[in-house]
Amino acid sequence: MQPREALQLDIKHLVQHINQTPTDWRAYVDLVTALVASENLLEAEELALKSLGLFQGNVVAQQQLFYATGNVYYVAGKYDLATQFFTKITDLTLLHDATLMQAQAWYAQKQYQKALVFSLTALEQQPTDVPAQVLLGNIWLNLQDMPAASQAFEAAIILDELNFDANFGRGLVAAIAGDLQNKWFSQAQHTAPEQYAQQVQRLDDIIQTLLGGQLS
Repeated sequence: MQPREALQLDIKHLVQHINQTPTDWRAYVDLVTALVASENLLEAEELALKSLGLFQGNVVAQQQLFYATGNVYYVAGKYDLATQFFTKITDLTLLHDATLMQAQAWYAQKQYQKALVFSLTALEQQPTDVPAQVLLGNIWLNLQDMPAASQAFEAAIILDELNFDANFGRGLVAAIAGDLQNKWFSQAQHTAPEQYAQQVQRLDDIIQTLLGGQLS
């Protein structure tokens, strides 16, 4: 079975479960997530907002649905709306992920100073989060603070030495300094050859954008 077919089957089963057990808020959260994964964003938005009303008195359900709804808007590129829902989250089991999503939302809007605040907070919450370290490195890159970018990428590599994004990011810092044939690019190429080939085709544009002080 293809992944998309499996996803559609999951959606069908979740709909059946909700029809049979309409008070199970977890099924609503799972269905919203599945609809997002299947790129049915309008349906996901409608269900998420409806679910928030259905479980208005359930604090635990509300927190999970806030996150699911924020994710719908994030994937749709409606970052202001996404942030509104992520900021509602106080549940400690979701707080780190919500903080990181806010950092990513600000980064996507090229608001790097705001993204920096949230990414640093996310790392205070969970210092061993590799994607958070990589995001921090990319934020510092766009702020043109190369020493800080190097430190963030290297911290990610210490946690996961084979991480493509961390190695490519650190290699990019080296390339900006003039070292195009560096060990981090070599590791990135070894880890994910196809992804490396795609990225390296854009290398000149990426470097020129960063050095030009434009936001990429």
